[in-house]
Amino acid sequence: MAVEGKVHMNGVDALEIDKLLMTKCGYVEQYELFIGTLTVKEHLIFQAMLRMKSSLSDSDRRARVEEVLWAMDLEKCQNTIIGVPGKLKGISGGEMKRLTFASVILNDPKLLIVDEPTSGLDSHLAKSVVNIMKKLTDEGKTMITVIHQPTSEIYSALDMISLLVNGKQIYFGERAGALDFFASVEHPCPSDCNPAEYYLT
Repeated sequence: MAVEGKVHMNGVDALEIDKLLMTKCGYVEQYELFIGTLTVKEHLIFQAMLRMKSSLSDSDRRARVEEVLWAMDLEKCQNTIIGVPGKLKGISGGEMKRLTFASVILNDPKLLIVDEPTSGLDSHLAKSVVNIMKKLTDEGKTMITVIHQPTSEIYSALDMISLLVNGKQIYFGERAGALDFFASVEHPCPSDCNPAEYYLT
């Protein structure tokens, strides 16, 4: 006996939503898996074959790869192998992070969900990742991310924030509005403190 039917979400066929998400949404993993023996360009060509519409020609895919190489400032290392940290010398940590973003933006998603982009990075590399994210939002993309213990500099680059403590939301709104909100509930942030750290303690 076969079971047939359709699943709807908010009145829309779930399969259509899935197709929409595949084209409009991108997920940037915290730790991207790379084939270390591929060059940066080879990796992006491979990703373009997997991620981009099958109706596109090879020349269209290669043209998009070239655009993304330049947009993510990877053109100088495009013929360098990615490498394997600790085993095979390749591109730098910053270039690897940019390559992670480059892989996802090949099909030009409007929404990017970014998993802990600064975790485990030194302050210089964390700042460069936030600069990439800021550049992409300036180009019209929406970015949703989880960041643990952001520095003052990273915190100041955010537009909207949702602060969570023990799984409960204590604030949601514009970053700039958090100062007034916490002051109104008798928890003002001292001028010499990182607001993100202060609010969550």
